[in-house]
Amino acid sequence: MAGRCAALLVAVLGAGAAGLSLEPVVWHTGNRRFLAAGGYVLYPQIGDRLDLVCPGVGRGGGVYEYYKLYLVGGAQARRCQVPPAPTLLLTCDRPQRDVRFTIKFQEFSPNLWGHEFRRLHDYYIITTSDGTPEGLENRQGGACLTRAMRVTLRVGQRPGSGPAPEQEGAGPANRTSPPPDPGHGWRVAPPPHGAGPADTLS
Repeated sequence: MAGRCAALLVAVLGAGAAGLSLEPVVWHTGNRRFLAAGGYVLYPQIGDRLDLVCPGVGRGGGVYEYYKLYLVGGAQARRCQVPPAPTLLLTCDRPQRDVRFTIKFQEFSPNLWGHEFRRLHDYYIITTSDGTPEGLENRQGGACLTRAMRVTLRVGQRPGSGPAPEQEGAGPANRTSPPPDPGHGWRVAPPPHGAGPADTLS
């Protein structure tokens, strides 16, 4: 009997942790959600997944936009500025195809290169690139400033709950940037020597 109860508890907890696949964030100026009143705000729960997508030429409307997407803290998001050792999520530099990166929201990551999110904390994705190949490496301003291309991730919260208190270190809390996987069409900052590939931030 005790064994059956334990198995049922594990199944229930596992189902609760499965989470949802949120609507992808299409990183292109054609995405009107960047211009929404109050900004582009999402409310992921622990266990959810979110795809960041850089559309290829055909899907994006004919003009390819070059960006690097970073996970930053609130102060950096407000200043549209990348820190000296940034957490790079995705590089949009392949016009011929869609490229994507998946974030899994979890409090404890089994992956050495994974990211851990805390409930009731806000995180931010920004780009300081300006959309051109020449401006890809910009570390300040860019489309974050001129086109409001930033996303607020209000983890474990609900619409109308009010902003989370400003927390020291409430931005990226991962151990390091995840390693690259050339087979998935995106690149991230190189890991320390000997690190293996990953295709999600989990």
